[in-house]
Parts: sequence; C-alpha cells; structure tokens
Amino acid sequence: MTPSRSHRRAGFTLLEVMVALGILTISLLVLVDTQGLAVLMTREARLMETGTELADEKMKELMLTLEREGWSSADVEEEGDFEDFGEEEFRGDGLQVDMADDLADFHFAYTVRRIELDLPTNLGDVAGQLGDANYGSFGTAQEEGADFGGMPDMSGFIQPEMLTEYLSDYIREVRVVVWWGDNEDGTDQVELVHHVINPSGAVASAGLQQ
Repeated sequence: MTPSRSHRRAGFTLLEVMVALGILTISLLVLVDTQGLAVLMTREARLMETGTELADEKMKELMLTLEREGWSSADVEEEGDFEDFGEEEFRGDGLQVDMADDLADFHFAYTVRRIELDLPTNLGDVAGQLGDANYGSFGTAQEEGADFGGMPDMSGFIQPEMLTEYLSDYIREVRVVVWWGDNEDGTDQVELVHHVINPSGAVASAGLQQ
C-alpha cells in the first residue's frame, strides 16, 4: 500500500531544520546585540548624569568658597578626584556620606580666572552710535529731542586699559570640568562655566588659593 501525501509530509526535512536554526541564530544574535547596546547606552547615560551632578556640586562648593573667602588677584587652577566627596569642610556637621568607591572613576579640574574685557578705544564714538540708534542708556527708546550723539569723547580722561583693569576686580570666570575614564577623545566629560560678580570689588590676598 502506497503512503498518502499527508503521511509523507508529516515530518521536517534536514534542510528545513537547518533553515529554521539559521533564522533562530540570527534572531538571537540581533537580540543580544540590541540588548548589549541598550546596556551600554544606559551606562553612558548614568555616567553623564553622575558627572553633571558632580560638576554642579563642585561649582556650588567654589561659589560658597568664593563668597566666604573672597578671591585673589591671581588665577587659580586645581584638579583632583572625589575621594573625599561628602566629607568636605563646607558641608559642616550635617549628613556625611562615603562614596569614594562609587566615584573612583571620576576626576575634576577647575579654574577661577580674571575676565579680560575688550573695550573700544573711543568710548565717545560708542555713545554716539547708541544715540544714532535711538537708544538711551538703559536700552529703551530715547525720548524725542534727546541728544546722545554729542557726548564728549571720554577716552582722553579714561583709558580703556584703565577701565578694563578696574572692572577685572569685579568679575571672575569659574570653569569646572568633570570627566570619567580615559576620556581620550574629550567626549566623556561635563563642563560648566559661571561668572561671579563681586559688588565690592575687593580682592583679598588670602582669598581662594591654588
């Protein structure tokens, strides 16, 4: 008796099994690669988040130190790690945490430097240009009939270099960089920049030092 067609097709051929295994293998490889990429992206996101928080903490520490101790006439540069994070003196006797092991891969560098203002050589011309543009001293449209174009040239009395030197005591640029790992291409880092104003203009020789 000859077997029916349905009986002959009851099983799978070796070719069909090999094709099915090939499709399954490729699917698993794609799944593993996708999961690995997701894990890597999650880790990078966490490092970026931690680096941003550390940079923000270091910036706040510098701002508090500048407010308490003032700043010196010289620029300040420093770098280090976060081995003592959570135990700094500026935190006082509050909550103390030990995160040295968790932050072992992170490092920081900061600078506190004077701002060199690039002022025009002829201050009278600047005032005249503002007057021609119909703007008053506070950036609002000047009243009709006001004449700002005829202001005298003050460059004979106040040199831009003198004004720059005077104003430089009032402003400091604070730059904080936090990086992790080797950071060979400069992408594994966070950089924050803030400008601090000192209303008094007093520069303490014992201010924030290197």
